[in-house]
Amino acid sequence: MKTLFTSILVLLIATGAAAQTTRVGAIAEEQAEKAKELGTEGPSDGEKFFRQVLLSPLLSGGDGLYPWFGSIYGGTGMGAGAGFLKRLEKNAFYNVQAGISTNNSMLMRGTVAAPELWRGRLQVDATAQWLDVRGVSFYGFGQGSAKEARDRFDYQPTELTGNLTLKPVRFVSMTASYTATAFDTHRDNPRVFGADAPRLDQKLRYDIVRGTLMFDWRPAAGYSTRGGFYRAAFERSEESAGLPFSFNAQEYEAVQLVPLVKEQFVLAGRALMTLTDADEGHDVPVIMMPFLGSGSALRGFANRRFTDRNRVLFSGEYRWRPSRYIDMALFIDAGQVASDRRDFDLRRFDAAWGIGARFHGPDFNALRLEVARGREGIRLIFAGSQPF
Repeated sequence: MKTLFTSILVLLIATGAAAQTTRVGAIAEEQAEKAKELGTEGPSDGEKFFRQVLLSPLLSGGDGLYPWFGSIYGGTGMGAGAGFLKRLEKNAFYNVQAGISTNNSMLMRGTVAAPELWRGRLQVDATAQWLDVRGVSFYGFGQGSAKEARDRFDYQPTELTGNLTLKPVRFVSMTASYTATAFDTHRDNPRVFGADAPRLDQKLRYDIVRGTLMFDWRPAAGYSTRGGFYRAAFERSEESAGLPFSFNAQEYEAVQLVPLVKEQFVLAGRALMTLTDADEGHDVPVIMMPFLGSGSALRGFANRRFTDRNRVLFSGEYRWRPSRYIDMALFIDAGQVASDRRDFDLRRFDAAWGIGARFHGPDFNALRLEVARGREGIRLIFAGSQPF
């Protein structure tokens, strides 16, 4: 009996092992068949289509005709048009653009860049631009200006700018610029006058000299997930007709991107300060004053909501990538304007926060959609570039 029991036990164990081996083999064969069908894992059909659109020559800056999307001027709504770009040897190029916005503002711009010299360290470029801007907003001066005090004016500038850029070492560039500009502003139904709206409804002509020092170690200015950008600019604006509207300006900007988890998540921060100083007995025209309120400066407030001689802005974002061509972001902005730089007060900063989506290629941003909230309500933002 003992021998019979032992024989039965051995047979059961062998049968179970064989069955287990058979199941393991079946599972392995099934997985192998699925692997043959699936092949190497890759992007979805939707991602392939989106990548093809983003990386097409029309949007990535290749030669030839391309569609143009963006902002003609702050507050004019989404703009669209066309451009033509031709790249030449040694980073030389010429580029022309024309566009119109949703409120019928118009843009014409042409840029030409000469071949780089001194082993790519020196380049000269020039830009001619004409704008016809409709319905620019002005709410009065200061952080306490009333939303109901909104005034509107049209703005027609013509500009010719020349730049000389020197790149002495990697990441560092120094640019000397000269701009000759003439512009006119016009209001159909003025609400403020005189000192409360310096040089609205009149023509001005300026000779502007500017010097800019930049340290930029981001992989690409249009879209990056790491690196930093630091800029200091100094400007002299001389009213060439001898009118009392000459002034100096200086602007400082710092942007830092901190990647997390192989750049799938990014902490991004920005600080911006603009300061102006009018000559003795002179003033700064409204249209040339620093302002806050736009798709990149204190989101959550109407365009040009706050205007004055000086401004400070801080922005922070937490960005993550659910797809290789889409970024999501939570953001907060805080800013203030003041007639005197000594009047800045942390207790008087206005803040806005929100969430957004950015559609991008490897080194450029194609479209940005954001919802932002400030103390005056909710704003929707459509833009063609990163906020910073």
